[in-house]
Amino acid sequence: MRDVGPVGVVMPIFSLLTEQITTIIYVVAVVEACLAVAILSSIRKQGIRLKDATDNMVKGFVDAPDKDSSLSLHEKIESSLRFITNKIQVEPNAKEIIRGNVGKITERSSDNRYFSIEVFSSMMSTLVQVFPLLGILGTILAISSQTIGASGTLDPQALTSAFVLAMDTTILGIGFAVLFMLVESVLQPRIERTIIDSRNYKDVLTAVYLS
Repeated sequence: MRDVGPVGVVMPIFSLLTEQITTIIYVVAVVEACLAVAILSSIRKQGIRLKDATDNMVKGFVDAPDKDSSLSLHEKIESSLRFITNKIQVEPNAKEIIRGNVGKITERSSDNRYFSIEVFSSMMSTLVQVFPLLGILGTILAISSQTIGASGTLDPQALTSAFVLAMDTTILGIGFAVLFMLVESVLQPRIERTIIDSRNYKDVLTAVYLS
């Protein structure tokens, strides 16, 4: 049986990576785009849920904040939470009314939803940093493919192909990194705002039930 050395084991993997590095970069880009969509969807769902929950909390109070369609979801949630916080500080019996309005709403469901947003956001930030590394890897693979196992002469056509691969992977890596950094910079304020609203909502529930 022929002995297969380390080079014989590594070379097939090396060749496969060289052939598929561009595809790998595109796959990571698709995953990053899916994460961005998932974050947007989660933010929207959490915002609607918090708005419905805070609207229920203020039912029965004649001095509750008026509904204003010109306000954003965040502003409506913030207004209701501020009203509830002030109400339970000024009127002790307000807690009983709010408890009745809250019903089966729990802190746990709120925590789980914004935790998923944090996880998606963290994954997106990590993948943004992966793109330049994949571009560099593509350059290294392209150059190494012309040096590892070379017989002493270089094929100009193969060298040109390697140069094109190196340029393509570098441009794709940097391009996708810049693109998704911009996407992340747009999403980040909305992520932080949703997490703050969720934590404030949790704090209000704690004040209503535990204090």
